[in-house]
Amino acid sequence: MPVASADSGQVAVAIPPNRRLATSAFGLALVAVGLVGGFGAGRLADDPHTAKPELLVGTVTWSNDQTRSIAFEEDEALRGPLDGDTIYSVIAESWQDVSGTLHHDGTYPTCLAGEKDGPVSVDRHRVELEVLHRDTGGQPQHIVVHVHCLD
Repeated sequence: MPVASADSGQVAVAIPPNRRLATSAFGLALVAVGLVGGFGAGRLADDPHTAKPELLVGTVTWSNDQTRSIAFEEDEALRGPLDGDTIYSVIAESWQDVSGTLHHDGTYPTCLAGEKDGPVSVDRHRVELEVLHRDTGGQPQHIVVHVHCLD
């Protein structure tokens, strides 16, 4: 039964409980649809072709400044006695030295460089690498995008 308000002369209508429940359920359904739609849109925006580098720590056993290639042994990686070296191409335009200073001049990292008279180094240096792996259908390619010298 409508009740008249003394102030405004308007009539207040009481909503039955079953109608209140239906209105709440409809609101919750709209929120659920919005969440599912938002999640789906976010998944569509995530490009599966975006390369994400992997962080590896280990030892460089061989390096060639001219070819910008290194042989790298990852810490705690199991290798068989007949496994060959894993070769990485160093395309990093910037690198970080032992003290943490970033170098953006395109030079080859000092911890990978050989003596001044030769491009090859067989000094065993500890490094942290950011690496992209590329599957070409044959031999996988390992591409270093950032070098951090640890010693």
